[in-house]
Amino acid sequence: MKKLTFLLFALFTALVFTACSGNTQPNDLANVSGSLVYRERLALPENASVTVRLVEIKNMDAPGKVISRQSFVTEGQQTPLHFSLNYDPGQITTTHDYVITAQIDVSDRPLFITNTVNKVITDTNHTYDPTLTLVRAGH
Repeated sequence: MKKLTFLLFALFTALVFTACSGNTQPNDLANVSGSLVYRERLALPENASVTVRLVEIKNMDAPGKVISRQSFVTEGQQTPLHFSLNYDPGQITTTHDYVITAQIDVSDRPLFITNTVNKVITDTNHTYDPTLTLVRAGH
């Protein structure tokens, strides 16, 4: 009886640890990477911050769900600014649209934003390396 109890306890413990550990290992992640550019002849200040998001769009009437996000300070780097977004392929639904949005802020105010739909992953071209052209935010 003690052996059976020990065996059941060991099995239960193993199941708990397996369930609590994340299913996605770093090697299981997929990636969308690309570049951000803008047309204006304007140097970014060193404190400019960049935020890039991979967003799932289920329908056009609802806000999208952020699947992945990357933020960084440019530290004087100028365009093209490179980004890399890791995501769990298990979160991707082939019938949904996925878009990349980006924004460059200075002093917590938007300076450049994306104003076009930049589809990736499930688009007809299966895009994984877009170049996004940002436009000046409404000033």
